[in-house]
Amino acid sequence: MSAQFTTESPESEKPPVGFLELFFDLVFVASTMVLSNEFSQDPSWVLAGQCSLMFALLWLLWFHMTVLMNVERQDNLGRRGIVIALMFVIFVTTLVFVRRDSSLDLVGLGYLVAVLIVAFAHQRATKLDDPIGAWARSRRNRLLAAGVVMSIGVFTPEGPDAFLYGLSFLLLVVPTSLSRQAGRPVPAIDAHHLSERAALLTLVVLGESLVKAALVISSGSIVFFDGVSLVVMFVILLGLYSTYFDDVPEAGIKPGALAGELWLLAHLILQLSIVALAVGISKFLQVGDAGVPSKAVVILMVAYIGIFGGLAFISLNDQRVPSFSTVGVHLGTAVIAGVAGLLTLGIDWIVPSAYLLFLAGLTVVNAVLSWRARLRTTVLHEGDEPHSALIHPTSPTSALEGSS
Repeated sequence: MSAQFTTESPESEKPPVGFLELFFDLVFVASTMVLSNEFSQDPSWVLAGQCSLMFALLWLLWFHMTVLMNVERQDNLGRRGIVIALMFVIFVTTLVFVRRDSSLDLVGLGYLVAVLIVAFAHQRATKLDDPIGAWARSRRNRLLAAGVVMSIGVFTPEGPDAFLYGLSFLLLVVPTSLSRQAGRPVPAIDAHHLSERAALLTLVVLGESLVKAALVISSGSIVFFDGVSLVVMFVILLGLYSTYFDDVPEAGIKPGALAGELWLLAHLILQLSIVALAVGISKFLQVGDAGVPSKAVVILMVAYIGIFGGLAFISLNDQRVPSFSTVGVHLGTAVIAGVAGLLTLGIDWIVPSAYLLFLAGLTVVNAVLSWRARLRTTVLHEGDEPHSALIHPTSPTSALEGSS
């Protein structure tokens, strides 16, 4: 039996996201803030890579637990114990990463424990009837394989251990559906729940930008340049909010195991880039235009390319047709942000604040163009024919067809 990513259960029967899942997200609020503060204090490119990798590793723990909670919706004492233990290990590992001054790789050891906890959560699900049990066994084995490789890396000297950690990362991030799934039935996945979980974490990450700005501003007095930067930041956040929440939850997830996993993994690019955006904007606060470093422009440029590249990747795997409309808008925005960033870095008379203002305007334009693109598309539902979806429901052509 081949793997199928199905979206069963009518809208009226879909349970809401549980409080335990929302509670689980709290640890990522703290971890994201710790990592962004660490990078803000010493914005070197080496540290940027380390913090980004740490964020990605922690996000993958959220990814695997979220998919498990999607197919096995439980909130009992055992599940609560697993979630609390995982939250504690994630929190401690993040703090150890910031204060990494031990000869033993405590960060790798902490992450190993976290992976084993997630594997144990899947082990509990293997006792359920198929297809959930068979699916959980496959994912448990994959998590254990990553744990075994990582355990060797913990005790391997620095340098060669990078290869082992890279292999563990691939085991965790490469979509399961790329491997052979013959004879491994996959349970139906609630796309509505998965979409809501991704949207809630995106909302949390957007909120981190506000917290980041508040912490920077609270360290001194608010001057005129800070006020302008805050207004620009709110415009950017409103534009990103409109672009994401007016489209992604409604557009759903394309059927197919690979599309479902790629859709969720695209949020890693999006959310990591939003964190980078918050760090970039924070560089404009409490310094004045003359004190903004060129690194702030680079951070903002990379953040915008990642944000809209991630949105384009999400649109490729949703059920909106034709998909090239929204994908083209997001990719075009990413390209324009990159070109404008390079021009800002290469032309002396273009100041960083001008680039920030440009990005605010670009975000608004993207939100408007995305809205216009959505008017010319529709979302496929189960049973819809792809060719019929190319005609907008409110277009004159579809109205004539309906009357005939």
